[in-house]
Amino acid sequence: MAYNILYIEDLDAETRNLTFQRENFKIKSIPPSNSIDKIINDINEHNPDLIILDYILTEGSDLKYCNAPTIAATLRSLTAIEEFIERPIVLMSNQDQIVNLYRKDYTSHDLFDYAITKQNATKTCTEKFINKCISIIDAYEKIANNKFNLSKILSINEKLIHSKLNFYLNENNKSVYEYSRFIFEHLIRCSGMLIGEEVLSARLGVSKESSDWEKLKAFFEDFKYKGIFSDSYNRWWMSSIDYWWINYLGEKYSLRHHNAEERVEILKTKLGLNLNIVKSSDKNLSTNYWVICKQTKLPLDPFDGIELLEEEFKPWQDKDYVSIDGYLEDIEKYGKLVSDLDRIEMRKYS
Repeated sequence: MAYNILYIEDLDAETRNLTFQRENFKIKSIPPSNSIDKIINDINEHNPDLIILDYILTEGSDLKYCNAPTIAATLRSLTAIEEFIERPIVLMSNQDQIVNLYRKDYTSHDLFDYAITKQNATKTCTEKFINKCISIIDAYEKIANNKFNLSKILSINEKLIHSKLNFYLNENNKSVYEYSRFIFEHLIRCSGMLIGEEVLSARLGVSKESSDWEKLKAFFEDFKYKGIFSDSYNRWWMSSIDYWWINYLGEKYSLRHHNAEERVEILKTKLGLNLNIVKSSDKNLSTNYWVICKQTKLPLDPFDGIELLEEEFKPWQDKDYVSIDGYLEDIEKYGKLVSDLDRIEMRKYS
C-alpha cells in the first residue's frame, strides 16, 4: 500500500528526505503561508494520508507564517463539516521541550496525533517513527470504515469492553481523531483492560528470560489485542487471561490470589514448561506482583509501591506506582508526584 505524506516545512527538506526513504511513501512538501485558507486548500488538493508539520514555520524569514498549532487547530475545527476528511497530524520540532509538552497534553484540546523531535525522526528512531505513522494512518482508516463501531475498531466481542468506555466514545462523538487518540492514550498506552508484556510477566510471576517464555505466551495467542495500533504494540486482554486461569487450568482461586512462586509452580506443573520466577527489588516485602514500577519497570505488588498522583485514571485503568528503588533513582521527579505522607515516609531511605 502506498502512503501519501504531506510535509509542511520552511527550510528543512533534509528531514523529509532522510526520514521517508521508502518505496511505499510518496512525499510532497508545500511551503508555509501566512494564509490559513491557502494552507487548508493546499492540503485538500494534495489529499494526503498524513500531515507532518514543523512546529515553527518562521525560521530564516521575516514573514509571519501560520505555525503548526494554528494549522492543526483549524483542521480539527473542521471535523463537523460532513465532507471534510480527517487526517492524522504529526508535530515535528527541534526542541525537546515542545515535543514533551504536546506528548503530555492529553486533554480534549489535543491537536496532534504524535509529536517527535527531528533528531529522533531522522536518526535515532527512524524505523519506529515510520511504523508509528503507518499505524496511525491505518487506525484512521479502520475507524472511518467501521463507522465508529467500537467493538469492530478494537476487534473484540462487545462484552469485553468496559461499559464506561462507551461513555467517552459514543454516537455523540464522531471524530476519527478523538477516537484514535483516546484509544491510544487511554487503552493502549496504559494498563487495565489491556496489558503489555512487562505486566503480563509480573502477573504470571514468570521471568521473560525463561527458556519457555515464548511457549507460555503461545497459550495466550487468542487473547491478543488485534484492534487499531496492534501492529505497533503487543497487548493482551486481561479478562481473557483471568478466564483462562480459572477455566483452562482449573484453578479454584484467581491469579491475583497467588504470589509469584505459587503462580510459576502451577504453570510449570500443569503446562510442563521450564519457567523461572521473575526477579524484582529486594526491598519488596511481597511477591504478589500485579503492576510494574514506573521507573525501573520491575514487577511490584501495589502494597509495596508508592502511588503516583500525577493524573486522573479512567475506571478501567490501573493506577501507577513507583517502587522504593525507583523513587530513590529520581527523588526530584517522584517527590512531586506522591502524597505528603509518602514523601515523609521516603525520607528514611534517602
